[in-house]
Amino acid sequence: MANKALEPDKPQKPFFVTIGNFLAVSYWIIEAYFDSVLIENTTFAMRLFPADPNELWMRSLVSGLFVGFGLYAHLSHGRIKAVEKMNKDAAWLLKNALSNTIRGHFPICAYCNKIRDENSQWIAPDRFIASRTEAEFSQGVCDKCQTEHR
Repeated sequence: MANKALEPDKPQKPFFVTIGNFLAVSYWIIEAYFDSVLIENTTFAMRLFPADPNELWMRSLVSGLFVGFGLYAHLSHGRIKAVEKMNKDAAWLLKNALSNTIRGHFPICAYCNKIRDENSQWIAPDRFIASRTEAEFSQGVCDKCQTEHR
C-alpha cells in the first residue's frame, strides 16, 4: 500500500495564468467600450485597436501586468503546494519514526523488575525495550550503587 504523501504530484494546470489572460482581455475590451461611449465620433472597433501608439502601448502594458500577475500567482501557488507536500512528507516520516515507541500497559515484576511480554515470557527491561525500538543500551554503574557496593 503506497503512501499518498510520498506519491509524485500530478502536473498543475495553469489556473492563475488563465485568470490573468482573462483579466487582460476583459480589461482591453472594457477599456475600448468605455472609450467608445465617452469619446465622440469613435466606434467600438476603432477603440478596440487604437491607432494612437501611446494608447496601444498603455493598454498592452496593463494587459501584460495582468498576465504577469497571473503567472506570479501560479508560480507562488506551486511553491506553496511544494512546501505543503514537504510538510506532509515530514509529518509522515515523523509519524513512522514515532511508531517505534512503546505504548500500553506492561506487567512488571515487583522483585526483579522484569517485564512480561505478550507470550507470557519475563524479559529484562533493557532487552524488552531493545526488541521493540531502535534504542541501544550500554552498561555502567551509578554513583549511589558504586558507593553501596564497595
